[in-house]
Amino acid sequence: MKLALLVGAVALTLSSAVSAGEKTIKIGVLTDLSSFAATSMGPGSVAATEIAVSDFGGTVLGKKIEVISADMQSKPDLAVQLARTWYDTENVDLIVDVPASAAALTIQTMAIEKNKMFIATVAATTDLSGKGCTATSVHWGIDTNAMSRGLVNALAKDGAKTWFLILPDYALGKALGSAATAAVTAGGGKVLDTVYYPPNSQDYSQYVLRAQQSGADVIGAGNVGLDLSTLIKQASEFGVIPSSKQKLAAFVMNLSDVHAVGLPTMQGVYIVQDFYWDQNDATRAFAKKFLEKRKVMPNYTQAANYTGVLAYLNAIKDAGTDDPKAVVAKLKEKPQARFEDKATVRADGRVINTVDLYRIKSPAESKGAFDYLNLVGSLPGDQAFQQMADSECPLVKK
Repeated sequence: MKLALLVGAVALTLSSAVSAGEKTIKIGVLTDLSSFAATSMGPGSVAATEIAVSDFGGTVLGKKIEVISADMQSKPDLAVQLARTWYDTENVDLIVDVPASAAALTIQTMAIEKNKMFIATVAATTDLSGKGCTATSVHWGIDTNAMSRGLVNALAKDGAKTWFLILPDYALGKALGSAATAAVTAGGGKVLDTVYYPPNSQDYSQYVLRAQQSGADVIGAGNVGLDLSTLIKQASEFGVIPSSKQKLAAFVMNLSDVHAVGLPTMQGVYIVQDFYWDQNDATRAFAKKFLEKRKVMPNYTQAANYTGVLAYLNAIKDAGTDDPKAVVAKLKEKPQARFEDKATVRADGRVINTVDLYRIKSPAESKGAFDYLNLVGSLPGDQAFQQMADSECPLVKK
């Protein structure tokens, strides 16, 4: 009953923004505005989408472009109900963000049933371009395969052969563990041990000590948000970071996590990103606009909203229609811009782009606010993401 009332309240709040049929292109940012993922995505995701619309010009094919948002509170069931309301009664053409893989998969299926579009800019499950792929969706954000392979393959070039994995005991952790183990083994390395911990743990000391004593070249942490921050603080206390003996690598970390905890504790941690604000002139230009709006620099998740929405609007312009299937087909025709990088959209909807490995700077290395990352290496998209031959996407499966 409480959930139904909340959905109804959101629908009433949004009613004033209902588009006038075909006169408007409406983009819905379905994100976490108040729960644990709000800093990583949240209002920043909305701001990034608004900047994309502004940079595009505000109209396409003579139609005004509107951006609306709603708080899914990182609750999959609520996200699905809000998405259904948007598609059915609010005339939303495209939904982006959705920081929950279970919700993203359901919304993706809903979108094709209702002839709408969905661009997954945050959810990381490979099923979005695998068995759950559709002709009206694109998986624009980085996924668990690229997170794992990006870290493993890049660190292998630096001589890392053995790993100790500390992962959350739920779907994300299992997916990261499977992909990381496969990548380590394929590179001739070995996973010495894998520990799955209960979510929302407060004490990681036993896992950190086991990892330290294992002598593994790399300790791979699959924690997210507060869990990740807690583990890194305890790893710092035990002298794991900064250390010349072992590397600590975080599979899922945003720039906002580094900002919240601080360089004295975070220094030396390795992370994989497909965006960093100080990467090139194009990323810095976007980051400047974002900073003016939000007073912080954007995360890679928020940058995915920006580039994904721009690609969507350009595809509408090129296709001469906002029909979802025609727009997705147009996206797959030619390389798409991700700032100064070029990305391709495969037949299964998976976007292929460069993935970069960074080491978090020490306080002495940092030149100022948000100057947090040192580029260590890059991995081409065709090496980071799952190969097309392994895809379970029904659009391409033989």
